[in-house]
Amino acid sequence: MGRKISVIIPTHYRNDLLPTAIESVARQDYEPVELIVVDDSGEGYAEPVLAEYDEVIDKPIIKEENEGWQAAYTTGIEQSTGEYIQFLDDDDYLYETKLKKTANVLDQNPEVGVSYCGVVRGDEGDFYPKQEVSGHFLEPALRFQTFPMWTGSMLMEREVLCDCLPMAGMGEEDDLDIELGDTDLKIELAKRTKAAYVDECLTFYRQEGNKLWTGKRRFKKILQNIRHQKDIYNQYPEIRRDLLAEWYERQGRNWLDEQIWSAKAIQCFIKSAYYERKQKFPRIIETLAAILGRPGVMSAVRVKRTLLDG
Repeated sequence: MGRKISVIIPTHYRNDLLPTAIESVARQDYEPVELIVVDDSGEGYAEPVLAEYDEVIDKPIIKEENEGWQAAYTTGIEQSTGEYIQFLDDDDYLYETKLKKTANVLDQNPEVGVSYCGVVRGDEGDFYPKQEVSGHFLEPALRFQTFPMWTGSMLMEREVLCDCLPMAGMGEEDDLDIELGDTDLKIELAKRTKAAYVDECLTFYRQEGNKLWTGKRRFKKILQNIRHQKDIYNQYPEIRRDLLAEWYERQGRNWLDEQIWSAKAIQCFIKSAYYERKQKFPRIIETLAAILGRPGVMSAVRVKRTLLDG
């Protein structure tokens, strides 16, 4: 029998998908497993599902108010007793060997505090682990380039995870509106430990249900993350500049996807050009083209590709 794994599932108005997540934990070919389900609806919405699976769920928790992703997982961590901890969103699920294989990595590598696996992401197919997201992985984490290391694919050592608390948004001095998902957590983990992976896809990620990292809202989270982790980004100024150049450009294009001309888009392209380190001239061309709106930027993109290819 291996070390106990606590699986924490926060749920928020997804009674249609929650049973699949619960059943995927029950089917794991690993023991012992402690299953904790945290109903974060604030009104006991998941109670019928919790009652249906009362023989499978070790600790059903019904929160009196909705406090968000970070608070739900923190509640689960506080109630857990496992030496390893697995997060699982209520709309995702694990394949039956996931816990066994990622736990084996931790068991065999005492210097590793996070093991993860590949992911099947909706209809997009299989995403396998990256060699560069192993060992010391702080730089990929700061660049937001760790996928498929993600909430549902990671198995974490309890001591390492607890040392990362409080999660972003839960600290006494944090902005209560901050919503960084697992991105901030991966940076905190990378400050403290190494990572290793199982080169198989053992988790299903239902991305279409997650709007946190899409469109303009995604850009907001990028900026929040950089500000929240300003001390570490100050140690890696080139990464910070690269991120801001890339994401201001993306945000500018987002505005032009919605409007043929946008003053906000022009502002974003100006900032992108300011932060650009390597391809300054193409960024400036794109910025000037933004004055002409969407048609101008589309033309600039073609010119930019020609310059880069040439």
